[in-house]
Amino acid sequence: MKKSIYIFIAVVIFIAAGAVALVFLQKKELSGPPTITANFIDPSKVDRISKFRSCQGHVVVPQDGSETKRNMKHYLMIQEAYQGKQVEVYAPYDSTVSIRELSNQDLEGEISFAVNGSDWSMSILHLVVLDTLKNGDEVKAGDLVGHIPDKGIDLVYSAGGEGVKMIDGWESPYGALDSVFNHMSDAAFSQWLGDNVRDRSDLIYTKEFRDANPCQLETSSNAQDAQLNDHDHPEDWVTIQ
Repeated sequence: MKKSIYIFIAVVIFIAAGAVALVFLQKKELSGPPTITANFIDPSKVDRISKFRSCQGHVVVPQDGSETKRNMKHYLMIQEAYQGKQVEVYAPYDSTVSIRELSNQDLEGEISFAVNGSDWSMSILHLVVLDTLKNGDEVKAGDLVGHIPDKGIDLVYSAGGEGVKMIDGWESPYGALDSVFNHMSDAAFSQWLGDNVRDRSDLIYTKEFRDANPCQLETSSNAQDAQLNDHDHPEDWVTIQ
């Protein structure tokens, strides 16, 4: 009799564990990246964009070491005629915003767009966020969220990592990174098409290419000044208009 009871208890535990695992897997399946349905800027005002995995600026890589010494975000530069004229920045999709001021006041602020149930979010750096927007506010795709005070912005599409890790003198809060253009709807991406952009791949280096053609890190006595070899890679930039 006791043996039957033990077997029954074991079966119940097994079923319960399976149910918990199923729920967990279902949640993970729902944790996909959100689709950018509205352009975050008017593409007709953009001069050029750095490619994903470029050798521009500084190191931006995930924490797990799967990719090193490359920049896995985009730098976006507006046309000279619009510089300093408060070019508008818009929400890329329906989301909840998180806003923070960057440590260096000359770098303005950062706004992130989170979607419930997704590990991924898009962030825009070096913009002036609307005074009316607060942390936790909800926005709709295409809503005005701020403006560019100077020459450009940074675009990051990422999933969070384990806290913040220092890599080559720079902070990495990223568990994973991807190009914003890999997660843009066809309708939104069509506005970027032109002589130099015929496909999303024109704005992205593959991991295999960058692994075979590594960026060189320029270091100084101050590790925080470590930069990638910008001037050796003019092909890292794609002119939009």
